[in-house]
Amino acid sequence: MTSTLYLVRHGIAELPSGDTPDGERALTAAGTRKMMRAALGLKRLGIVPDVVLSSPLRRAQETAALLASTLAPDLAVEPYEPLAPGTAPADLLRGLRSYRAAAHLVLAGHQPDLGELASHLLTGSASLAPLPFKKGAVAAIEVASLPPRAAGVLRWFLTPKQLRTIGQVRSR
Repeated sequence: MTSTLYLVRHGIAELPSGDTPDGERALTAAGTRKMMRAALGLKRLGIVPDVVLSSPLRRAQETAALLASTLAPDLAVEPYEPLAPGTAPADLLRGLRSYRAAAHLVLAGHQPDLGELASHLLTGSASLAPLPFKKGAVAAIEVASLPPRAAGVLRWFLTPKQLRTIGQVRSR
């Protein structure tokens, strides 16, 4: 059974400061607003996840919660420790074995880790072709199995602005 992994970089977050630990940095008001509009773009594309996994860092959890509430309101976001910054792609993917029955998985995380994960999924190497995720960007990568045993296929890679535009398009 094939699965599609939707790799999502968290939205715009508070700037780092000495007062707030990195893991507690929240989305800004603009980050929340833009991520909600991007989520509407994903909804318009027909994305309905079976699973939403998030880095344990607050900004990623808030991003995942916005996506889940828009795309699958009855679905709970699951914290997934391997999405924290610094986890090797192979280690992150090994942990997805328990989600092998899911057809659509959202993974909310951080850059450069998501770019390296995308490269690993597509080429087998984290450094060969890392994708440049902007905050709020999403890549859809189809894999034949979880964890993947062969290269995946990049179905699309959209910037947050493209997603927001898709979400604004009116039907005729």
